[in-house]
Amino acid sequence: MKKIVLPGLLSLIFLVACNHDPIISLEPDLCEPNLSYAVDIFPIIDESCNYAGCHAGAYDTYEGIEPKLFSGKLVDRVFQRSNDPALRMPPSSAAYPDVQKETLTQIELDLIQCWINQGYPR
Repeated sequence: MKKIVLPGLLSLIFLVACNHDPIISLEPDLCEPNLSYAVDIFPIIDESCNYAGCHAGAYDTYEGIEPKLFSGKLVDRVFQRSNDPALRMPPSSAAYPDVQKETLTQIELDLIQCWINQGYPR
């Protein structure tokens, strides 16, 4: 009986002891505090929208994009119209042949959403 109880007791101790270990995420936390337009969001805008025939230079500064933020146009064009190839940002090449990048990655969308949730920090 002692031979069965000891291994069972040790197994139970190990299970309980490991129950409170933190889960390690392999993906970075995109909603880190202190996101900023200049460091985190502008590179996405620059790669996706900042070229001739699109918004070249218009959003190089926070002041340039600020009217789109507070009017709701950024949210509308990036998130709410994402299924309309001509109205979403960035648009599809079918609607705009010179488009540089047709879609934002899920990570880019998540980062933009976190930045919006934080109140559009500069």
